Amino acid sequence: MRGIVMHNKSCPKYKFHFSVLLLIFLLSLQIFQTTPVIADSQEPVTSAEYEGFFDEILLNQMTTNNIAGATVAVVKNDKLVFAKGYGFANKEEGIPVDENKTLFFIGSDGKLFTWTAVMQLVEQGKLDLNADVNNYLDFQIPDQFDEPITMHHLLTHTAGFEDQLNSLFREKETDLLSLREHLIQFMPNRIYAPGEVMAYSNYGTALAGYIVEKISGETFEAYLSNHILKPLEMNQSFVGNDIPENLKQDLSKGFVYQHGSFLPSDFEWTAAVPCAPIRTTASDVGNFMIAHLNDGCLNNNCILKAETVQQMHNQQFTNHPSTSGMAYGFLRSEFNGQTVLWHLGESTRFITLMALIPEQNLGLFVSYNTSPIEGDEILFDFLDRFYPFTRSAINNQPISGWENRAQLFNGIYLPAKINLTSPQKMIGLLQSTPIKINEGKTNLFGMTFVETEPNVFHQKDGNRVLVFEEDKEGQRWMYMGILAFFQVPWSQSLNFIFITLGVCFIIFLSAWVIWPFRKKQSKNGANKPNEISLWLSALLGLFDISLFIWYIMQLFQYGSTFVFPQETITLISTLYWLAVPWTFLVLILTVRSWQHKSWTVGWRIHYSIISLASIVFLWLIWSLNLFVI
Repeated sequence: MRGIVMHNKSCPKYKFHFSVLLLIFLLSLQIFQTTPVIADSQEPVTSAEYEGFFDEILLNQMTTNNIAGATVAVVKNDKLVFAKGYGFANKEEGIPVDENKTLFFIGSDGKLFTWTAVMQLVEQGKLDLNADVNNYLDFQIPDQFDEPITMHHLLTHTAGFEDQLNSLFREKETDLLSLREHLIQFMPNRIYAPGEVMAYSNYGTALAGYIVEKISGETFEAYLSNHILKPLEMNQSFVGNDIPENLKQDLSKGFVYQHGSFLPSDFEWTAAVPCAPIRTTASDVGNFMIAHLNDGCLNNNCILKAETVQQMHNQQFTNHPSTSGMAYGFLRSEFNGQTVLWHLGESTRFITLMALIPEQNLGLFVSYNTSPIEGDEILFDFLDRFYPFTRSAINNQPISGWENRAQLFNGIYLPAKINLTSPQKMIGLLQSTPIKINEGKTNLFGMTFVETEPNVFHQKDGNRVLVFEEDKEGQRWMYMGILAFFQVPWSQSLNFIFITLGVCFIIFLSAWVIWPFRKKQSKNGANKPNEISLWLSALLGLFDISLFIWYIMQLFQYGSTFVFPQETITLISTLYWLAVPWTFLVLILTVRSWQHKSWTVGWRIHYSIISLASIVFLWLIWSLNLFVI
């Protein structure tokens, strides 16, 4: 461009040539452009068009996925332009979902209310985003790293906490603790330095909610009700586990579809209210979205200043420049050429999406009362319908050097938020993700990704971006959106653990198959100690197997209830300590069997193999943190 004389007024001929070239270039963009910018000159979408879209998409989803009910709200230009309920809130009594009346449990989408409360206190100068959170607490988060945890880290889920499954739900009301007691009793370890990696943390959100209590002098429930729900006229909503009498009849049931029937669930008791504080209606959530899109105000009632809203919506952290990042509380992504601020909420029965598109001054809320369903599917359907986007054609030819990169990054990955130090570790291992890159392509979560530049992969026919990276310590990472995964050697993978456990189980069971048929070597009882040795090792194997099966059954129960069976897991861990001296005794008997040579070589070898399997099994139990009480 610098070779073209643009500013020399004595050269009109060059000016003309440049203008023609510029015009041709712009026209060529219109002809060949594969990623057009969506123009604001589109005809306004009517309520009828929104209704037609949701009638088609939601009813199809509900039929295909066996969903009992759903509720929807769309706000645009500071108005609720569409809201509607679908299906049933209570199938047994035939009560339909009413968008203005039926309360849905929105799960982690309620965190956005918690983060809004935090930003109110920041705005008032009562809370410093960059101060050590211990300054605001009446208990202390241990200093496991040089850097303190700040509210900025809590807002972006970068505090470095490992996952804490006890921060979700309780089976009954009597199991609930105060927020302070909960935070002290179930404090997770810190496994990353603050600001290092995004690892989603329910505990971090609960901690932020407690800080709101300490600074404001109000309970968390009262604060949200007084400073967010009431100003936003969310009169058909409530915070926490105490159901107002006038709203009890309006609560939607949560369902699971099994064996051809919708089975209703009981009320879901939230263990730490700030993590999932709100039960609300579609139209009430519309008011919350309008406030966030309208500089913090609804009908001249303002819950935040415009600059605070902007700060909350700006990107504050990303694992990698090519992936989605975190605003304060919101996930911030680029979908269909639009900047989308969004969040998903999931409980055992309810699935919820809340999304804001600030450039379009639009908000979308959808909640389902039956699980499972992918909550973000309807967001992409909505964007494809109302903000269509032609994606650049992806070159399917592999980029040079893909073989070397594949060799480096192929392997097993675990989620960054995994609990590494307690018996909850197995839950994270069950989420292990194998990656195999072949000719510049890989599959993940049912999606195909194609390498478009070294270590950066784009979803084929989709919005997702997948990135691989090796840090300065040599740790290899995989990022998709805000999700981070770290590579582990095969010896730490779920496959290795289950293969090793399977071999141990077979060896243990062999004692029960082979030894009952062992002929006694004498009739005078001289061989009795050997029989005791056999039964000690056989019973040890049975003991180990039985406890592990019990442990796995408890994890499956957690998967269906989100209530971590802490007491039972603690009992299993305690019982496993009995296996330590027991295994040591069997090992001593193994050595004695070789010293005294009272058995045949075959029996001694078999007994030794069982002893070795018992030691390997103890090592596996230790690696899964089942000795942690």
